[in-house]
Order: sequence, then C-alpha cells, then structure tokens
Amino acid sequence: MKQPLIMKKLAVMALTLTAPFTLHAQYAAEHKEVDLARWGVGTAQYSGITPLGNGRYALVSDDEPSDGFFVMHIEQSPLTGEVVNVALEGFYGSPATALDTRGMSLRDAEGIVYHPSTNTVFISGEGDQQILEYNMEGSPTGRSLAVPEQMGKEHIFPNYGFEALGYSAEHESFWTITESVLRPDGVAAGPLNPEGHNLLRLQQFDETLQPTAQYAYRMDAPAIKVFGPTYIYGVPLITAMPDGSLLVMEREANVTKNYLGSSVACKLFRVHPAQSHQIDGSTRLDTLDPNLFMVKEIVAYFKTKLSLTKIGFANYEGMCLGIRLDDGRQTLLLVADSQGGMGKGPFRLKDYLKVLILN
Repeated sequence: MKQPLIMKKLAVMALTLTAPFTLHAQYAAEHKEVDLARWGVGTAQYSGITPLGNGRYALVSDDEPSDGFFVMHIEQSPLTGEVVNVALEGFYGSPATALDTRGMSLRDAEGIVYHPSTNTVFISGEGDQQILEYNMEGSPTGRSLAVPEQMGKEHIFPNYGFEALGYSAEHESFWTITESVLRPDGVAAGPLNPEGHNLLRLQQFDETLQPTAQYAYRMDAPAIKVFGPTYIYGVPLITAMPDGSLLVMEREANVTKNYLGSSVACKLFRVHPAQSHQIDGSTRLDTLDPNLFMVKEIVAYFKTKLSLTKIGFANYEGMCLGIRLDDGRQTLLLVADSQGGMGKGPFRLKDYLKVLILN
C-alpha cells in the first residue's frame, strides 16, 4: 500500500530503528538491513519479490510508467545468510494500459510470484484488484487468477486490496488475502475501532487458476493506543513454505501529529491451512464462530520508529524465500519501499534488503 502521507513529512527528518529484534520462542533470527545503493542499484518503490532460481529474483515496484518487473541477482553467504552482492539485471515490461495523471501505471503492482511450470510470473494489482500472468519479457499473457466476486474491487476499501501474494510449487497453490477488511465483513481496526480485529479471507487457487478453498484470518488488535492523524493496519505479505504452511505479515503504521514517535511495526506469523477450517462466502466474518479462524504462531517481530538521529526507517512490502544455509536453516529476503528514495539530502529513505533466518 502506498503511504505518501506518511512519507512527506518524515522524509525531511531522521528515522531510526528503535528496538532490537525480538525473538518469540526463538523461531527466527535476523541480519541488519543493507541498502541496495551499496551495489549501485537505483531507487524505486519495491513492493514484491520472488525467487526465479540460480540467485535471480524478480521484484515489482508499485509506481512505474510500465507494467512489468525488475530482475536482480542477489547473493547470500551460505554460512550466515548475509547479503554479500546484488546486481541489477534490468527491467522487463510493456506499456501500461491505464495511466494516472503522472503517467504511472494504475495497476499499482504489489505482489509477485514465479510459476515455474509455465516460466511466468503472476502479479497482484491493488489498483484493479486483479492477479495477472506475465511472461518473462514482462508482457501480460491474458491469463489471470479467477478472483471470487466477493473479493472484487467494489468490495474493498480504497488502497486496501490485494498486496500479499504467495505460491507453493510443492502444493501447486496460489494464495492471496486483502490487506484489510472487505466491506461486507465488518469494521476495520483503528481509531474508530481501537479494540477490534481485522477479519480477513485467505484465498487459495489451484493450477487451473480457479479458487479452491478459503480460510478466516484474524489479525491481532492494534498495539497502538494513541492514534495519529494517519494510521494503517493490514496484511501486506504472504510467503508459502515447502511444508504447506504460510508466513503472514501483519503491519501497523502510525503517524503522530508532530511526526516524532511515528512508527511501523511488523509481526510475522505462521499458519497451517491443512489444519484449519475452510469457510465460504455466505457468512459475514464478524458473525463467524471464533473457533473457525486460523491458529497463528508468532515467528518474528520488528519495529522502526522516528527519531532525530539517523535514517533506519524501513517499510517492508516484499518477502520471499532466500537460500537454505549450509546448516539447513531457511532464510527469508525482505525488501523495503523507500517511496523512490523520498526525502532531502542525507535524510532520504533507503531501499533496504533484510534477511530473517528461520530455525
């Protein structure tokens, strides 16, 4: 989700990571974020990432004049998982079919997954609420996931549609979820509902691109108790794991009146669809039996917060599997959206990569 209101004022101030990484039951560890500029990679508004194999990754940016994706070579240490080299291969795309007044694509590309059996990628668009297939030259193939009518554009709140997109080759399944509550399913958590929970529909699709199963996902209640003028809470990321589980990120952003103390907090959870109850579209989620929601297992938590000392703020919008370490542990790669390096002088936001290590 684009956050221009958050960034306009924060960009002229210094931002810093204010809390160390918190381990919950020792599930995950982390490496300090690294700036893509270290390797001469230009800035963008990265919002999704997927592995293509052999150290190549496709990334989408949610504010580009063309539809398509970047390809980067990302090298990690097989011993530690640290990112040791990044090289930009190029951008693969085609002219966008619909542009805004700035000449940018109205698709608002957010999530991307690689589909190895067809050597194509699927990209979710928050602007059109569609998940379209592209060939490796960045052109649409004409195919798309058959999004259920209840998750269509007319049922989402503006800028709260499809961001998260996952794919499991092992289980031949696509996964998506809207960033926030669908209009028929209740009231979103936030200033008007401070003790509430966002109730979301996690949707599965099969290899024929048809919807196959749906699950009820309940976000935590807001941690923020004093809401600023701008508040955003939702699910921007899903990564499918080889064992059939899913990693789901909950992100909470709060911007205070004077901007100091503004923060973005990320919680990463694991859920198991095979052990969860399936639902259908006939029941509003705010009337659903609480026992039918998915059980969540906390994996990681990290937070960035505004201060006057240095730039460290990172709004992570993309996540995918990285390499498996020599000791067998799986890594995750996360990429941050810098809003195109918004800011002035030394106080520009950065395009960070971050590595998490699952135990």
